[in-house]
Amino acid sequence: MIENFQLIILITFIFGVFVIVGFNFFFSRGSGNKERLKVLLERQDNLQKNIIELIESNINKIDLKVEKSNSQQTNNINFIREKISLIDNAQNNISSLSENVISLTNILSNTSKRGRFGEMLLENLIKDYLPSAHFEFQKTLSNNTRVDCIIKSPGPLGTLCIDAKFPREGFQKIINSTNKQEKESSLKSFKNDILKHIDDVSKKYIIPGETSEIALIFIPSESIFIEIFKYFPDISKVFYDKKTFLISPTTLWVILTSIESLLKDRKIKENADVIQYQLNQLTNELQRLEIRVKKLDSHFSNAQNDLNDILITTKKITGKTNSILNLDIKN
Repeated sequence: MIENFQLIILITFIFGVFVIVGFNFFFSRGSGNKERLKVLLERQDNLQKNIIELIESNINKIDLKVEKSNSQQTNNINFIREKISLIDNAQNNISSLSENVISLTNILSNTSKRGRFGEMLLENLIKDYLPSAHFEFQKTLSNNTRVDCIIKSPGPLGTLCIDAKFPREGFQKIINSTNKQEKESSLKSFKNDILKHIDDVSKKYIIPGETSEIALIFIPSESIFIEIFKYFPDISKVFYDKKTFLISPTTLWVILTSIESLLKDRKIKENADVIQYQLNQLTNELQRLEIRVKKLDSHFSNAQNDLNDILITTKKITGKTNSILNLDIKN
């Protein structure tokens, strides 16, 4: 675009030089060349008009290109602004997520807060599946110990106790171990913490005649639950000996689903007994109805017989009356 404009200026300059040289030449030759000068001036006018038209055309093209370029730049600027706005929103979301992660880390790093976190998760899962009459939180037992949750289950389970204060500190030490020796030491310590916690729960929450024969320890993390069995595959024997078992959110869901099915079956059975009782009552009423219908039918039969007798008597009276009316008094 700029090269075309420079070319136009160059042509105009050359034309001007040409005109000046022509004037000098013709004026220097005298008046005989006036005709030629006239022709030259006419050609100059035509050339000047063509040059002006060419300049105007190029200027219009330049204006259109500049206008189009400005429009594209405006669109690009708006597009960039939109992207910057999206980036700002994403940055705000990342900042918020980082704050939530930090908050969750603080909760999990604090023993009391972590215990409350496990209790809240346990409460939400149980409330989603069981009626309120079949569970209770922070229940004090007869031995003056307070259990995080009890589930009142039908059948052999009975009152099932669930603990939600799993010792997670040992597992965190395993994750933070920097060498093999430190990791082995952390694994040993973590296993001892688990065994001690299982023993404590078994002694506190398994009370003959009051609670179920088994107790559960809720771990609010699937990954920790899996890693325990990965690191300590032999620990399952302790579960059966102490009758205390570790559960994760998934295994708790299976247990709650089973208990929910038992409750529904019991409800159906209770309703079946009610239906059976009502059917028996209905059968008795039908028998009474049959007896009464038979009595009514007997009454109708007797009434029909009486009615027939009345009709016979009426016919006899009518016949006697006609006989009397037809007597020949003279005879």
